[in-house]
Amino acid sequence: MTDALAQLTGQGYAVIRNAVSVAACERALAGIDAFKRVHRAAIRDNANEHGQLYRVVNMHLAIDALADVFAENSALATCDRFFGEPATLYTSLYYERGSEQALHRDTPYFCTRPADRYLGMWLALDDVDADNGPLRVVPRSHLLPAIDVAALARELFPDPASIPPISDLGWNAYQAAVQRQCDERGMLAQEIHVKRGDMIIWHPSMFHGGSPHQVRQRSRRSLVMHVTPQGVPVHHIDVFFDPDKPVAAKADWRYYRHGQRRIARFREIDFGHTHKLAVRRWRWPWP
Repeated sequence: MTDALAQLTGQGYAVIRNAVSVAACERALAGIDAFKRVHRAAIRDNANEHGQLYRVVNMHLAIDALADVFAENSALATCDRFFGEPATLYTSLYYERGSEQALHRDTPYFCTRPADRYLGMWLALDDVDADNGPLRVVPRSHLLPAIDVAALARELFPDPASIPPISDLGWNAYQAAVQRQCDERGMLAQEIHVKRGDMIIWHPSMFHGGSPHQVRQRSRRSLVMHVTPQGVPVHHIDVFFDPDKPVAAKADWRYYRHGQRRIARFREIDFGHTHKLAVRRWRWPWP
């Protein structure tokens, strides 16, 4: 994995081919299909006209086969080397269609102290090409000069105590500042086409997004995994825009063991940030 680590630190992302076996991907998809059959009411308002789910948070908590593709993938070796210690799973996002998100950095909502104690991982559960919403990245955008977030915060939030943890205003202003840096340097996004079982890892300051999903009836099933070393707190915009704000040294969530890895223990699955259901209503994967 040395070459993958060099690509991650040098280009801001790394592609690990065949990181997860096709058989493991198939088991995960079978588990998701079974979940959808049993919990039709939970997914009804999230699925589109093709029955495709969008941005389901922490579905791995209810489906062990989905947690398996985190715990049993070769790309974690690169994450371990980046952190200098084992990577754990903080949260996940499951998609059955392209995110089509604008180019962005994750750091305002995945802020760690010290910085760079977070990585994004994106697993293809379908083959992905130009037709079904591939991930796009701006190579080396993680090496751009630092944005003066304190100055930006003074402009957006005159009272530091009033900075909210969730803020479209703060998010959009920061992403626009990064986009201006890219434009000034002629840095352009590139699509990444992958096969089922391939993994993409990106640096926390990588500028990335989702391409248009051109063929809507074709699925683009994928799992985004947000990983950190164990016990690392993940903060949001209030901490990101206030570097002096006191924060806890340790995360306030617990972990459970899945295989040889640890997964943060939360009690809800969120469907597109529109409704939530308690994990205990289905099955809790106690170790």
